[in-house]
Amino acid sequence: MSMRLKHLKDRCAGCARSGVPMNQEHLFAEWLIRRTNTHVTGIRWATGPRISALSATLPLCVDCNSDFGRDLESPVSRLFDDIEEGRGISDIDAELLVRWLWKIKGLAWVATHPRSRYTRSYTLRERVLRAIDVVRGQLTVALALIRNVEPMYGDAPMGIDAITEHDAIFVSGVLSRVAVIVSLHDFEHLVPQEFTRYTLSPERTDDGVAKLFFPAVSFATDTEAVRVTRDASIRLSEAHDALALALADRFGRG
Repeated sequence: MSMRLKHLKDRCAGCARSGVPMNQEHLFAEWLIRRTNTHVTGIRWATGPRISALSATLPLCVDCNSDFGRDLESPVSRLFDDIEEGRGISDIDAELLVRWLWKIKGLAWVATHPRSRYTRSYTLRERVLRAIDVVRGQLTVALALIRNVEPMYGDAPMGIDAITEHDAIFVSGVLSRVAVIVSLHDFEHLVPQEFTRYTLSPERTDDGVAKLFFPAVSFATDTEAVRVTRDASIRLSEAHDALALALADRFGRG
């Protein structure tokens, strides 16, 4: 069944516009669903029964649906090939990966927080389609590759582990053969040693296309990767939420 949410029936989850032509957007992209075989094994949504990952959708206007697909999903699907095959990624690739992960986390947030705004400054569309703002140089991308996906489950991992309620920067999860963490650099010490780390440059530059980040194959199995990433995500979520609340109190909420 399709996840149709009442508060998003007539409002785009990406740009928050109403009265525009709407499509249904997969929470996880179809290319990733098929890559992980979760269209067959299914996923668990909240406390409900397992459903095909292809059924986990929410309303997105035609413009956002098209732009997300062109500017995020298509290039990231190719980026996963580079990461999993050890070809490395560039600074610009790392930013793209961050914005794509923010899109997944942001869609889930909008779906489950009908009366809350995801960020004070941007719509979800603005947040993930524009270049990252002044926080860019404060972001650490941490990746770890998985050697073997255990066959007993019938699929590869596909899940987001970040559980923040106030922070909109931290995101983590295991997706196919890649464990990933996006954190503020200040909390890099909480990232497990299995992860190879890269801090984005403060600004995009012409030489940002050079492949310079080569994550190591650090996990023997996907089960190990899921456990380590999930456990670390609890501590990282708490740290990022505490900072977000402190900043909100200092500068005002709204």
